[in-house]
Formats: sequence, structure tokens, C-alpha cells
Amino acid sequence: MKYKKAALIMLAIIAILAVIYYAVSNQIKKQISPLAQTVSVGTVAYEATPKNLSKSASIWDFEIVLDTHEGSLDQDLTQLAVLLDDKGREYKPVKWDGDPPGGHHRTGVLQFKTPDSDTQSITLKINPGIRFTWDLK
Repeated sequence: MKYKKAALIMLAIIAILAVIYYAVSNQIKKQISPLAQTVSVGTVAYEATPKNLSKSASIWDFEIVLDTHEGSLDQDLTQLAVLLDDKGREYKPVKWDGDPPGGHHRTGVLQFKTPDSDTQSITLKINPGIRFTWDLK
């Protein structure tokens, strides 16, 4: 009986530490990536983080996180998103690698062909009202 109580206390402590670790690690991830941007439209929060903006890369990856507490996230991001450079050129996504449509939370990587080398800034546009802009200088 004495050992059962001690084991339960240890399990509770481990569970509490796991929750604290998860919360802190998520905050650290957001602080490590100053390129992450968040836009909320209605009940949906969109977060975009460029993962590799090297001009030598053939594909640029953007980590996308969608969150809502109402409705379902059924968007096909390969149909809604476009990457714009500072010269007005548009680049369509080549791939979505992530959660399928549906649910309240989606995470994945939206991939684009690398813009031309003279590009100074880019804007990721998802639908008309959602824009994320990064300087490449």
C-alpha cells in the first residue's frame, strides 16, 4: 500500500513535468524562429514560418499551422496559396506535406519553387486576407 501511494505520486509528478516541458518547448520554438508570423482571420489562426530561404535551394519550405475552435479546416492550401516576389511574379505551391483537410488543427509544409535570385522580398498569400511578408536582404 505504501509503495502504491509513492508510485502514484511519482506518476503525477512525471505527468506534471511532461505538461510543463511541452508548454515550455513550444514557447522556445516560437522564440527561436523570429521568422514565424501569425495572422488571425475570423476564428482561424494562420501561422507561417519559412524553413529554408536559401537562393541555392530548389524548393522553399514554409511550415504552416492552422488552428480554429469552430468549424473545420477543409482548405486545400495548394489551391489557395501563392508566393509573390517583389517584382510581382507569382509562384504556385508545388506540394503540401501535412495533415489532410478537416479538423480543428492542421500542420504541414507548403513547398514552392525557389523564386528568381534577384528577389528582395516575398509575400505568402493565402486567400485574399492572409499575407505574410519577409525581407530577404
